[in-house]
Amino acid sequence: MSISSLGIGSGLDLNALVDQLVAAERKPQEQRLDRREADIQARISAFGSIRGGLSSLETVLGKLGTLQQGRTGSSSDSSRLGVTARSDATPGTYSIQVNQLASAQSLASGRFGDAGASLGTGTLTVQVGTGPAVAIEIDAENNSLRGIRDAINAADAGVQASIVNDGEGARLVLSAAQTGAGQTISMSVSGDAGEVGDLSLLSTGNLTETVAGQDAEIVVNGLTVTNPRNTLDDTLEGLTLDLKGTTEPGAPIVVTVGKDRAAVRSALNEFIQAHNGVVETVAKLTRYNPETQEGAVLVGDSTLRSIRSRLAEGLLRSGSNPDATFSSLVNLGVNSDRNGKLTLDSAALDRALDQDFEGVVGLVNEVGSGLKDSVKGFTEAGGLLDARTDGLRTRMRDIDRQREALDIRIEQIEARLVRQFGAMDALVGQLQNTSQFLDQQLGALNRMLDQGRGR
Repeated sequence: MSISSLGIGSGLDLNALVDQLVAAERKPQEQRLDRREADIQARISAFGSIRGGLSSLETVLGKLGTLQQGRTGSSSDSSRLGVTARSDATPGTYSIQVNQLASAQSLASGRFGDAGASLGTGTLTVQVGTGPAVAIEIDAENNSLRGIRDAINAADAGVQASIVNDGEGARLVLSAAQTGAGQTISMSVSGDAGEVGDLSLLSTGNLTETVAGQDAEIVVNGLTVTNPRNTLDDTLEGLTLDLKGTTEPGAPIVVTVGKDRAAVRSALNEFIQAHNGVVETVAKLTRYNPETQEGAVLVGDSTLRSIRSRLAEGLLRSGSNPDATFSSLVNLGVNSDRNGKLTLDSAALDRALDQDFEGVVGLVNEVGSGLKDSVKGFTEAGGLLDARTDGLRTRMRDIDRQREALDIRIEQIEARLVRQFGAMDALVGQLQNTSQFLDQQLGALNRMLDQGRGR
């Protein structure tokens, strides 16, 4: 607000003086607001870090709460028999001999000299097994071997058509889309006798079977099982068997189904890692250095104390079944040090899994669900962390209002200083003019006196 004419009367740099006085008035209050704003922003950021850690922990706890009594399946010869176990599989061992694999039937036509030449027109009717019969019209647009191949593939009749050149001519090859002895291909040709022509050569009676369709055959613990597929989902409850090759007589494959202990261990380790991440973040944000007497941004904060307290209580939570083998995660080898960080005693966990696998999974489910509910109280919309962060943002808006008020006040102070210094500048200018006038008058009087003495 300083004006360029300020200081003309006195010859002083009053603009610079006004700026210095205004800056001196603004600086301490602005620095105070800056410190408060930086502190609040640091707190908001700190609560954001806590929220991120707790959200990750909440996700892991959700997995604990839904952990299944998993099963593992292994094959003594995975190159011939693959095994996938589901949670309803019964632990044990099975002897499986693979006598034959399921295959899809293939038929081949006779040889044609030109795959692009016209064969005739009419209707091809294709049927696979007991499936629906599909009629395919063959006209002047698609009556070549290539056109017929494309028409069959486009009809979605359960047959894959291709053309194979065996060196002596082009042959139409039809392969059933599904394996199994019942998936036999039937194709008939109908139409006007004078127009059908060589199209009749594609009827089933004129085709040669190149691959027989057959069912898979295995022997499970002495029982013979057949299946039209090489993937068996219902032969052994809870297991999927993927047949890849046959076995030698008297040399069966051993399939072993066990309890998925690794999944329990992995889930607990993931929980421990996420839990310790939260504990480390809380410790970092509440750390106090007695030597420098400086504390972290959230030292003494009640919200963080509450978080640590709830996590500790959750770890000691007892299962709801008083007759259960295990009462808390401590029984499973999950131990806490004096700083609240967790470790897993693998030997203790193995002993617990050996003793009561179902009981371990049940306790993990219960503790995981309970802890998740506790953590959710902090992370959910409108939860405690939201409340704290909203309160800090309100304080940030209050600082913005204080800055606006400070700007207005500083403008008023600057305007007052300009007026005051302007008045002083004008007065000094008048006094300087009066002084110059008096100097001129006195000088003139002295010259007159000097002239009078000379006479």
